[in-house]
Amino acid sequence: MKANFFNKEFDSQNISHAYLFECKPSKELNEEINKLIKKILCVDKQKNFMFCDLCSSCKSFNGHTNPDFLEIFPDEDSKSKTITLSALGGGGDAKKKRGVINIMNETALLSDAKLIKINEAELLSELAQDHLLKFLEEPPKNSYIFLLSSKPAILKPTILSRVNRIKIDPSYFENEDIKNKLDPLFYEILFREFDPSSIDEAEIEKLKSIYAETIDSIEEFNFSKTKVLDFWNDDYLNFRLNILKQNIFNVLSNKFKDSGFKDTSAISMLDQERLFLFLEEIISLQAMLARKVPLNKKIQLDAIFDLI
Repeated sequence: MKANFFNKEFDSQNISHAYLFECKPSKELNEEINKLIKKILCVDKQKNFMFCDLCSSCKSFNGHTNPDFLEIFPDEDSKSKTITLSALGGGGDAKKKRGVINIMNETALLSDAKLIKINEAELLSELAQDHLLKFLEEPPKNSYIFLLSSKPAILKPTILSRVNRIKIDPSYFENEDIKNKLDPLFYEILFREFDPSSIDEAEIEKLKSIYAETIDSIEEFNFSKTKVLDFWNDDYLNFRLNILKQNIFNVLSNKFKDSGFKDTSAISMLDQERLFLFLEEIISLQAMLARKVPLNKKIQLDAIFDLI
């Protein structure tokens, strides 16, 4: 599985009931997984399956008190640090006393789902794995389990065969410092199209320049179709089209919300019907580019920008 798993678009239909995230423990990995957990538990999901951060489920998750979420760690007090059967179905924690299976079969209290996260899953004892297998074989509706492990081969084959294994490339997180310095829109488009592990700083700078140039070329005060046709007719056309497409999404979102936000791009002058037509033309051109259909890019762009 590619490292950009966390950037893919999710909805309630394409979330598996059980995941095994294969990567060394890190703060960055934990943060990404917790974001996905919040998306699943949120009761007021936003566009693109994004958590709202305002509902009772999100707030309680942020405060580490969500009753529909249970996080399990190895026993630091034991020499073996094993995650025993009692850690899943007994012990001092009231939630753990009810047991993993019981929690999963109960009705969610705050959320739309219930989720259990087990850290360093390779430390699960044989009995604990057998206990967990009962859930994996017959998962209750809207119940999920996330296993995190840097040594998945230690787990039983019966466990491995019943989870969706996600191998996370550590280099995904090496780009965190770059990501935090970038415009959020640029970052979103960049990592949607390129594999983070293949991008060096020189290429990042090149793409930043293209991004800025592309945004500038569609500004209302600066827009010139002739200029667009000249500058966009290059090897980065698909990247530029993704920038344009995301800007159209933003304009449509503001129009639907009637937010009063003043957009300064040339496309903001278009009505909703023309914006949707614009999107269709862009998607059609991108499909042809993906299939490597022989075409004159300049002529295709000319036809698209006739809509402005």
